[in-house]
Amino acid sequence: MKLTALLALCLSLVLSAFAQDRNRIAGTILNNSTGQPVPNASVFINGTSKGTVSRSDGGFELTGINKGSFELVVSSVGFQTLVLQLSSDTLPIAIELRLQPRMQELESVTVMPWERGSWKKYGRTFIEGFIGTSAAAQDCEIRNKKALRFRYASKAKVLEVMADEPLIIENKALGYRITYQLEGFTRNWKLRTVVFTGYSFFEELQGNPQKQQEWKEKRKQVYKGSLMHFIRSLYNDRLSQDSFEVRRLRKVPNVEKLRIQKLNEMEKQHKIVQGGRISFPTQGKVQKDSLNYFQQILKQDDSLALIGKYLLNADSLITTGIDSTKTIFFQDYLQVVYRKAQEEKEYLYDYRIFRPAGFQKSLIRLTPALPIVIQRSGLFFPPQNVFTIDYWGWSEKVSHMLPWDYQPDRL
Repeated sequence: MKLTALLALCLSLVLSAFAQDRNRIAGTILNNSTGQPVPNASVFINGTSKGTVSRSDGGFELTGINKGSFELVVSSVGFQTLVLQLSSDTLPIAIELRLQPRMQELESVTVMPWERGSWKKYGRTFIEGFIGTSAAAQDCEIRNKKALRFRYASKAKVLEVMADEPLIIENKALGYRITYQLEGFTRNWKLRTVVFTGYSFFEELQGNPQKQQEWKEKRKQVYKGSLMHFIRSLYNDRLSQDSFEVRRLRKVPNVEKLRIQKLNEMEKQHKIVQGGRISFPTQGKVQKDSLNYFQQILKQDDSLALIGKYLLNADSLITTGIDSTKTIFFQDYLQVVYRKAQEEKEYLYDYRIFRPAGFQKSLIRLTPALPIVIQRSGLFFPPQNVFTIDYWGWSEKVSHMLPWDYQPDRL
């Protein structure tokens, strides 16, 4: 009996080692210009806590890679970031990677110059759009702010930000040290949008058992209702069980606002002035000659939302391919309500919403309107094609960012 148990244990260890070896990437990083090894280059799987640094001979090794598609990121100061799209189906592999010196890229830049030392002028705007304004954001710090450079186009009202080296961000609210390779940040005041792209690597901060437990609870709190939670729930067909309500939403022009604006223009041109105020035509039995009504309509959005009556399930959004790949596609918008957590008070303050906190309500849109691939981890490709509005538009920032290999305890 003991011999059988021992054989079973040995077999288990062999199989485990075999699986580790199969999910393995080994390689060498070289300078493309000189052919020399690049030591101390960061090699990591984007958005996870799995990574390493190249040795003095440029060699590296990553093991225990999870199933699915992923981005392998290689970055080093003075070189352009290299990103490879890989799949666990192709593992194990041994590869030679060549990094292009960044100087060649900088010499080709002849457009409006970047500003250094502009943190006082643009730092707060960048922090609010990148780190966020949540309660967790108050405990986040960028350790190398001097690496940031800014460029503002006053006519277009667009702020762009880049970094000379990976940003080192300490999130003491969630217990992570994040190395973020910022590829681009744009704040457009005319379009009222913030877009940033980059590659992230997570390391856990050190803390006593009490602090570790505190971080564990805060991570779970941030995870609940997040975009990651929603994609995982959608993938596993658990929307209802996980308290997500999903409906289709279509935006249509606000015809009444357009009518009021037209009347306003007519007044400015002195075409319908009666005693110094606008006289509105009647609609039905309601006399719309109130200045208050006029002002209220002009405060409305340019479009109105038509929300679907019926809840959607995963089957109505997901298509499964022959190779078991899952994709989602929808027209217009999806409205996603998470009914197990309420909005943060900071969200209400930032959006000037004067009411008690309600359930977290977000909009999601595909731009362009093309299918995206989703994975069990919550990862989706391409990430830049997913545009979030309302609660997720506010919350999905670096201060709430979790690694794709994060797994909460039972919710």
